[in-house]
Parts: sequence; C-alpha cells; structure tokens
Amino acid sequence: MRHPADRIAALPDAEFAAFVERLGDVWPEYGATASPVTPDGTVELSLARERPGEEPDRALVRVSRSETTVEAVDDFAVLAAERGLEFAVLATVDEVSSDAAARARAAPVELYDGVGLVALARDADVELPDADVDADSEPES
Repeated sequence: MRHPADRIAALPDAEFAAFVERLGDVWPEYGATASPVTPDGTVELSLARERPGEEPDRALVRVSRSETTVEAVDDFAVLAAERGLEFAVLATVDEVSSDAAARARAAPVELYDGVGLVALARDADVELPDADVDADSEPES
C-alpha cells in the first residue's frame, strides 16, 4: 500500500488544491483560501483571522509536490517577513533535505515533509485520499 503522501502527490490538480484548502481546518480560527495549482505543483493557502478594529492576522501555508530545498526555505522566509505574517508553513508531499530542515529551524518557517504533512492533516481530521484503501483492492461502494 502506498503512503498517503504519495496518494496526495498523485491527485489531479483540482483535488490537490481542494486537499490543501481543507488543511485550513488545522487553523480553525483563520479563514482559508487556496490558490490554483501552479505549473510546478504548488498550492498556497492564505489564512486570515479578523480582529475587530485591527488589521487581520495573516499567515501562509505553501504545499508543494517537490522536495523542499534550502533555497525554497530562504525564499519563503523572506516572503513571510515582507508580508509580516503571523506564521508561515512550508510543506511538501516529498522529502525535505537535511540542510533545508536546519535552515527552517533558524528561520520563522514551520517545515513539514510528506510524513509530517499527513500527520498534520490527520491531527485536524482532514480527509486523506484513499487513506484506508489498498492500491490493489477494489474501492468500496
């Protein structure tokens, strides 16, 4: 049976974007809006929490289908600082290089590899694609 992260990576673009949008449930106090999938297989989830009489708190979650590199972490940390985000999450359905993980610990970026992304989704009861179906078995009707 394939790992759920592999199934997420294999989703058609619209379903991948819908999965990322459902990740907004991880942060229920924020409203969430997902972007369409970019040509490189990335979806951004913009989060906003309204506060009476104040500017909204903003955060960004970027989910990619490719390995996360140090350069990706650096670019995302700069973006987070420029936008004044409350928090920034960079996730991939793939792997995270050890250098990227070390860089994320030094930057204001939460970083998740495929296993971590699946755990994050499960903790918030976000439905995973075919999470309980073996690739060789018949789907239930």
